[in-house]
Amino acid sequence: MNWDDLKLVDAAARMRSLSGAAKSLDISQPQLSRRLKAFEDRVGARLFDRMPSGLKPTEAGLRLIPLAAEMRQKAEAAARVMPDLAGTSLRVVRIAVDEVRAKVLTDMFHVLDTRLKDIELELISSHNHADHQSRSIELQIRNCLPETDTLIARKLGDLAYGVYGSRSYVAAHPDALTDTRYHKCDWLGFTPDDLWYPSQNRWLSDRLPVPPRLRSNTMTTLMNMIVSGAGLGLLPVFIGDQHPDLIRVMGPLEELTNPEHIIVHRDVRREPAVRQAIDAIADVYRHMAPRLTGLSGKPVVDAAE
Repeated sequence: MNWDDLKLVDAAARMRSLSGAAKSLDISQPQLSRRLKAFEDRVGARLFDRMPSGLKPTEAGLRLIPLAAEMRQKAEAAARVMPDLAGTSLRVVRIAVDEVRAKVLTDMFHVLDTRLKDIELELISSHNHADHQSRSIELQIRNCLPETDTLIARKLGDLAYGVYGSRSYVAAHPDALTDTRYHKCDWLGFTPDDLWYPSQNRWLSDRLPVPPRLRSNTMTTLMNMIVSGAGLGLLPVFIGDQHPDLIRVMGPLEELTNPEHIIVHRDVRREPAVRQAIDAIADVYRHMAPRLTGLSGKPVVDAAE
């Protein structure tokens, strides 16, 4: 049933005349009369008797009129609410990130702040796949693609890793600058958990004769261990290159350079604030691209230095 047909019934019942109903709907009286009769023919019942005093509802009309009136009232209520809907749309966007991606965003906070204006961001620390179905998270940044077609991924850029040592450690261990580093140097690694840097763990296990004796599940702690002179370790190049006490002895490593994606649920993407946040984050990655891939910053130190 078409709501436009019920509008005719409601207007006719309220105005009790074809001319009054036509005027209230801003159509001509012949047009209203023709459409009302066509509707009566479709439902198979006369809804109004045309009397000299005006329109009189029939028994069939009396059953339908209250329903038409209720629909009009709800439509009017919706019209009253609509001007306020923009003010109640999503204003806080939650992003699930690990500490590496969190640092990418916070290092370029001024770009986010400029692009987002009155939209608020919440960075939620997580190494797990976010539960987008529960709508507890709007966005997530990961290097893997989603496994369901309800989620959409947009590539942001690439993130590279390198091998770093402290200046004091490299000075005391010249092998750090040669291919013998895997056997002659101390190494720092990650806890053996698939959620915590699995590709970096595989890279180390393929090259080291024994697992690293010192391991961490956070990149910040690993960096602090490297800075302390405990050994060599893998770091994102944009983190390692900007630390004054660290030297990049290898990298950027092609096999540990992976694409970064921002993931969003198809329905949530329709929110203006979410679209604006995605564009702002993509802008951050564009600004950071040379640092994230190791194309700027400190060069690899070689044995000749």
